[in-house]
Amino acid sequence: MFACVGQRVNVFDVSSRQRVLSARPFPHPSHVDFSPDSKKLAVKFTNGRIVILDVATGDVLRDYKNQKDGEGSEVLFSPDGQELVDGSWKGDLTVRKLLGDGATREQFSGEMIDRVSHDSRKRFWLIEHRKIVQPGENWPDYDYLVLHRWPLARRPTSFSFEHYIESATLSPDGSRICFIGRRRDGARWVQIVGTSDGEVVARSAEIKIGGTGMELAWSSDSRLVGSVQDRQFVFYRASDLEVVGELPCQYPCSICFIPREGLVVLGTWNSSVLVSIADVLMGKVKIE
Repeated sequence: MFACVGQRVNVFDVSSRQRVLSARPFPHPSHVDFSPDSKKLAVKFTNGRIVILDVATGDVLRDYKNQKDGEGSEVLFSPDGQELVDGSWKGDLTVRKLLGDGATREQFSGEMIDRVSHDSRKRFWLIEHRKIVQPGENWPDYDYLVLHRWPLARRPTSFSFEHYIESATLSPDGSRICFIGRRRDGARWVQIVGTSDGEVVARSAEIKIGGTGMELAWSSDSRLVGSVQDRQFVFYRASDLEVVGELPCQYPCSICFIPREGLVVLGTWNSSVLVSIADVLMGKVKIE
């Protein structure tokens, strides 16, 4: 299954191409994640509120009523499905129990937790820390990344660079990190570094970002990277970040590779399409 987030949360079955759920428990959903058994869906809204939905019925199984936290990062299930991980723009990194009231929270003053990702087995977790401009300063300090083994307090490793970081995403095999680098003059590029040493593996030519987001996504075999850019989806070979496919689109906003299926979901402001990766790379797909 895969989920599309718009005014409603819609869940589709890949094999049948049929919608199996359409729900809108509250306005303005922004992030979703399936539980490991695919029976539950965590939904986060733009005000930070998190609820758990039953995928079969759309019923709200749990409402954390935490809308004061603000949006922040994605919300993601833990490896065993018994906890939820999310970050806030107030600098909180929170792990909530699915059942009961237990939660742990680490607060990072002067920062925002902008993105959280993990490898395919949820052994390694990557947290993107974005610095906030302090009083009397014109620019914030550079962002940094922290790589954890699960649980999150276990042996973290930090990475920092002489530029800002956006949309940092861990590869499915956990060996590399892809992100958008940004200089203070606004120049941006896609970059991949190794998790073992933080050394640069590949760097793209300069890219142009539009007003529809900066989503990055890895293919399940870690060989491709999909990027949302200005009026187009761009696909790179992960080994050297050479462009292997481009798909023009007026309002691109999201990419999701379907594991082991050779398929990718491309989301726009108007619709979502499920297509073959091979067809995209050969220029056979068009999005109106």
